[in-house]
Amino acid sequence: MAYIMHEIKNTAEYSNSTEFLLAISSIKQVSSDCVEITFCDGPVFFIRFCYLKLVHCERIQNGEVFSAEESLDIIQAGLAFNAERKALSYLARCEQCRFGLERKLLQKGFEKNPINDALDYLESKNLLSDYRFAESWVRTHASLKAHGKARLLKELLSRGISKNTATSVLDEFFESTDELKLCLKAYEKALKQGKNQEKLIKYLIDSGFSYRMIKSTIKMKSEEAS
Repeated sequence: MAYIMHEIKNTAEYSNSTEFLLAISSIKQVSSDCVEITFCDGPVFFIRFCYLKLVHCERIQNGEVFSAEESLDIIQAGLAFNAERKALSYLARCEQCRFGLERKLLQKGFEKNPINDALDYLESKNLLSDYRFAESWVRTHASLKAHGKARLLKELLSRGISKNTATSVLDEFFESTDELKLCLKAYEKALKQGKNQEKLIKYLIDSGFSYRMIKSTIKMKSEEAS
């Protein structure tokens, strides 16, 4: 595939509109919007019609020939389909966010434009959702660590989740989760670690709890001890 891309790009630069590069020898319908294409010179790959930007899907048929620019459009559609399949393999394991999934695909050698096309498609089909990822991440994280809303928001933003999405997810999460209880849990953990008052307060602030909530927690635990 990389070799074909290289050849098409080179040909597109020097060819004129009357020259052709690829011709379809056979096609196999995989689904209503996806086909397997075999070109006369050998390459075989899949495309989804929605990834085509220049070539109309009705032209994808036996015997059709394409200019260098059109061939590049078809190859880009094939790359987008490959990126889609790899993205789905990650999504099959667990929820993913767009930012993280794009980074993984880039690390696997996929190009940015095909990646964006694939992720746009997956989002349109609700197979990829930053909101669902954020919900799942917050639930899992909260079961492992006692962090407040501010820390959770910071963590979500660092994962490429938009502020609006992160805020909405956290508002919903804290409708059924008492942040004060999380603060108490973090406080007790800090005590077990032998932190003094100053370090304890810093620890709780770093954990995402407001100073007001921290003071309330310290007061509550002091009253219990007396």
